[in-house]
Amino acid sequence: MKSCKKLLAVLLAVLMLTALAVPALASSEEAVVITAVTLREEDANYVDSALYSQYETVEFSDGSSQTIDVDSQTFVLVIDGTVVELADPDNWTADAELYVIDKGNYDTVAMSMNSANWGNFYFTGVVDFEDGVYQAERSIPAAVSADAEITDEGIVGGEINIDASYISGIYVYNEDGSHHTIQDVTINSAGLGGNDFGTNGGWGTVISIAGSAEVDIQGVTVVTEGPLHDGIWAGGSSVVDVYDTVVLATEAADEYGFTAYSYDKFIIADEPLTDEEIEAYGISGEYYAEDYESMFGSGTHYYYYNDSYTSNYSAPMLQCVPLALGLYGSMRACICYGQATLSFYDSLAVSDAWAVLSTDSGSGTLNGTDTIGIIGEVTDEENAEVTATVNGETYYINVYDTTEGSGYITYCDGFDDNFYGCQFYAPDYLAILTGGTFDFTSSDTQRGYGWSDRTGFMSHGSAYTMVVSHSDFDIADYLFTVKSTGAVDITVEDVTVSWTKDNAWGGVLFQFMDNDDVGTDANDTEMDILDLTYEEYLANQAGSSDEASGDASGEASSTGTVKTITIKDSDLTGDIYNSTGSSNNTTTKDTYDGTTSYLSTWTTSTVAITLDNSTITGVISTSYAQHCDADGNAIVGQFFFNKDGEPIDGTEENTYDYLTSGRVLNTVAYNGIGQIEVTLENGAVWNVTGTCIINSLTIGEGCTVNGTVTENEDGTLTVEPLTTEEAGAASSGDGLGDTPPDGFGGGSLGDPME
Repeated sequence: MKSCKKLLAVLLAVLMLTALAVPALASSEEAVVITAVTLREEDANYVDSALYSQYETVEFSDGSSQTIDVDSQTFVLVIDGTVVELADPDNWTADAELYVIDKGNYDTVAMSMNSANWGNFYFTGVVDFEDGVYQAERSIPAAVSADAEITDEGIVGGEINIDASYISGIYVYNEDGSHHTIQDVTINSAGLGGNDFGTNGGWGTVISIAGSAEVDIQGVTVVTEGPLHDGIWAGGSSVVDVYDTVVLATEAADEYGFTAYSYDKFIIADEPLTDEEIEAYGISGEYYAEDYESMFGSGTHYYYYNDSYTSNYSAPMLQCVPLALGLYGSMRACICYGQATLSFYDSLAVSDAWAVLSTDSGSGTLNGTDTIGIIGEVTDEENAEVTATVNGETYYINVYDTTEGSGYITYCDGFDDNFYGCQFYAPDYLAILTGGTFDFTSSDTQRGYGWSDRTGFMSHGSAYTMVVSHSDFDIADYLFTVKSTGAVDITVEDVTVSWTKDNAWGGVLFQFMDNDDVGTDANDTEMDILDLTYEEYLANQAGSSDEASGDASGEASSTGTVKTITIKDSDLTGDIYNSTGSSNNTTTKDTYDGTTSYLSTWTTSTVAITLDNSTITGVISTSYAQHCDADGNAIVGQFFFNKDGEPIDGTEENTYDYLTSGRVLNTVAYNGIGQIEVTLENGAVWNVTGTCIINSLTIGEGCTVNGTVTENEDGTLTVEPLTTEEAGAASSGDGLGDTPPDGFGGGSLGDPME
């Protein structure tokens, strides 16, 4: 077990630090140094709270002490121009400078989620602006290099260094729309962020913009290390424009003793604790030692824990990415929250986990133009897979595949996301959608591009509009995975797709499926899935009165939803499947009684596909889908997936890692729930490569289906590929298909309908 490492400013202070005081000084002539720090008693039970501002008393080696009003003030410790952890005994040195800083007016700001367990949020920024004015009394000029120019209008030049948790580099807040500029600044920040939720949130983020502030970020470099330690956070109704800027985010979770799915009590010390200290902390004395190295130094930390301890608070929302997304990690490089507008131009953002350009809990706007987003790490030229030049400097980046890391580039959960000429590289997803509008297209200078070692675009919501156009993709498995029965509208125009892997489950342009994001808590550690058997799938046709017969002749019990898919001006090779109705993801095997009636009230989920001046070479069909393991073997019965595949509730035989999420094998079949309607327009061509079952087929004038169509008793259509002989006859123009059957429009079939 591990928990937060750089919480030295928290965990070593939780039960009062007098037990860890520095040895007495040899003589009174030596410099006075800190010997102990105490936390305000009423906050002593908080482990992950706004603790940096809760230190009440500092004691010194000469016997004196200093006590502050923690409701209005906070202690900050600086060594050699770097903000450091106040409660870390290693920092109690003669050259340490202790400052008392006035707090901002954000002490009443509550988180949107779990605020009762976190307490109030107090924002401490090295450079603090409010209502158009530089707040010197709330800033820490000793941690800003002398070449920086700070005025009420903003900050230009210089360097800011932070080796402490919960401290923002630059914090801007106003409610009058005041404008500030952050230009040519380099910020190095290592530590833990607090949480990126809250009306004026972004607590602990390197650059935080809140309220209705308007900010230009120009030519800035942000290097951030540590979980939840966002590089740029824009919230409220702020408007933030980011130009020629680089954000390099490293999770370094292990280096900080941070495990996203563990919230047990930990004490972290720089030296082994004595028996007296162990008794004072009320822990078992079990520990392990681990070396660490950060951008500010290295050392060894000793992790003490008590397996039987249960925290007195709930796990804060999103200390990590919800496992339900089929991901793991605890770092978002940049985030847009609330009604903010955050726009990137000619910039680079890299994170080694979770997310690069994310949104959360709002309806704002996230834009990117000619900007590169990568899940990966900075490396040297020899090992670089992507080279990017920003603001005159060249960066070499190793792009992570699924064996190296986990994460997505962007998120859309009700926002208006627009990306023009951007390049996205991710091991898992280029984007995740739950709502809002999403546009990924070219800019004035270049086409869009995306590389994913798993899936291009995943959605597990509905009522969104999505346009992906004038772009090129290299994708391993699925271009789109849509995990929802709700209505959506997706347009694909002038797009190319190359498949980088030949997996048994891959090569799929669109996978419509049941939602296997079955967790309800943000930090669920494990997903519990139960796919139907093939026999159950066939027997469970909506509205069927003969559940056990396997008859698929019934009709759905009521009208359902329609997903509108338009593919324009594209030549694509790949399959399209609608497998809705394949999984029983509302129950578990323990409560599943073997009957099939639970699907009797399901409504239809229809995918209406229009091919407009496009060619599709592949299967378009309804299907039965079953999750599979990494070798492509179908998983039978109930199974579990979690971060690493180690058994939690399940056993080794039925527990798989997070990559199982969304990974399914398709068998062409029909159960009456998942339906597909196909329309061809403006010279479109469908080259059928395997057996397909669809619900309707409309062939427009000048369009062609190179396949044989058979009408089935239940009203569905079976479409088979042409034989070699039929295909040759059709291409020779010998008259095959010149007169399509009634109801198929004015186009042609490669062979007359049987």
